[in-house]
Amino acid sequence: MTIETQITFKDFLIFHLKSSLIRFIVYPVIISVFISINFYNIENGGGEFLRIVSICVFVFFIFMILQTYFSLKNAFYSNNQIQESIIYTFTNEVIQMKGETFEEDFSWNSVYKIKENQDWFLIYQSAQTMNMVSKKDFTKDQILELRNIIKNNHVKSKLRND
Repeated sequence: MTIETQITFKDFLIFHLKSSLIRFIVYPVIISVFISINFYNIENGGGEFLRIVSICVFVFFIFMILQTYFSLKNAFYSNNQIQESIIYTFTNEVIQMKGETFEEDFSWNSVYKIKENQDWFLIYQSAQTMNMVSKKDFTKDQILELRNIIKNNHVKSKLRND
């Protein structure tokens, strides 16, 4: 089975924002609680306190979004291979990747793990290195075929059941 994909910065950004959603919720809540406890101990409540906490959380949230955006932009544009059109060929023996400037084959037993979410197959070559294969480039039958290849090769995986 052969699939041609190309990741855009928008795809890359949305993937990472969805993956980091918990961070965008938990950190502001933790900071709010910490600030609340400190201000409550100092002033023992009041309307001014709520306004200050709201401003601090808002500023921190904006900072997190901007820092994440610029970090992801730098990561995406500093890696030319991720921006290339990549042709993946999945067989029962190997995964072949062919980009405009590279070509790589690796066997299924060298795959660390595979995660499938709603939009992506994430093929991990190590705990931190992965290939992102967009499911928008697959037909429904190809998705089922790839799942079967993964299962038949006994790769550690977390696949969807839809």
